[in-house]
This record gives sequence, C-alpha cells and structure tokens, in this order.
Amino acid sequence: MIFFAKRAATFTPGVLSGIKDKLVAGGRKLSLWVTLYTHELNESIKSHLEQIDVVTFWTWASEELENLEKNFKKFKQICPRSRKVLGCYMYDFCNKKLMPVDLMEKQCELGLKWLKAGEIEGIIFLSSAICDLKFEAVEWTRQWVQRVGEENI
Repeated sequence: MIFFAKRAATFTPGVLSGIKDKLVAGGRKLSLWVTLYTHELNESIKSHLEQIDVVTFWTWASEELENLEKNFKKFKQICPRSRKVLGCYMYDFCNKKLMPVDLMEKQCELGLKWLKAGEIEGIIFLSSAICDLKFEAVEWTRQWVQRVGEENI
C-alpha cells in the first residue's frame, strides 16, 4: 500500500512503475489503482501518482466536503494524467456520525457534473454495512441514483 499522510511513501515511483508493468492477467494489461484522501494532497506525491492508472479521490471528514471543489482542483493539478474516480462516503466515519444530506447531495451533484464534463470516469459509493440501516443520506443517495442513473453521459 501507498500512504502519503505525514510519512514517506512505502514504494518509490520506480517500484510503482515496476508493479504497474507486471499487472497482466490472461494476456490483458490491468490498471493500477490507488486511493487518495484530501488530507494527502501535496505536490510531493506527484511523481508517485504519475505511475498510477486510476486514482480514487475521497474526503475523509464530512466538514472537508465544504472544500470539495477546491480540493478537486488541487487533485487534478497533482495527477493530471491519471484517470479519476470520485469516492463518496454515505456515513462520516471520521467523526463517527451520520453524513448530512446536504453534503451527500453536494458530493453526488458535483460528481455527476464532473462525470458529464469528462473530468472523472465514475463515482464510488462506500456502502459497507450501512445501506440497510435507513440512514437519511443512504436513502437520499438511493433515490438520487434512481433519478439520474439513466442519464446519458
């Protein structure tokens, strides 16, 4: 795994490149994916991210979602060539509390906007064990996906 927050990465860019070159299954090249959180956004990781095919971009603490557009802009600057996927939490695991619906809506609507603009390739929803707990943000997301799921991108 590659960790960037407040310590050196486990792998050098060269090691990542070697791993990427070996990702083949059934004669088909596979993509190297990594998860990046907003608190890890730093120019010092740029050479590492240049070796990554797909970067999933997540906001760990719900209060940081207020800066999602600003953080996404910085994210694009740090890894301009990597394919991008927006990760959306439906529960605030950092603060151990429910995700406010307005912040869930913000993530989803920005994600759809970026998807339509070709800035991201997809949206990931972390559902884990919460999708059957009737949380308001989960129910809102379920309805949102039903509403926009057939839109042409």
